[in-house]
Amino acid sequence: MSVEVVRVMVGYALARAHNQRAKARRGESQLGASALEWAIISAILVAAALAIGLVVRSVIDKRTGEIQKG
Repeated sequence: MSVEVVRVMVGYALARAHNQRAKARRGESQLGASALEWAIISAILVAAALAIGLVVRSVIDKRTGEIQKG
């Protein structure tokens, strides 16, 4: 599940960046500041998703080991 969440967030960040670039080409946006803000937000969200995924995976691995031991 965590891979899917990361994939969705990365896809959203890329789509948002593409949209910002398109606006900048039309002169409707200040690309520099906005792109940097979105890059930082996206990096934080990806890091959080990875951390949550690792925690969930470790809990599942631990419980699986306990079940196998009986």
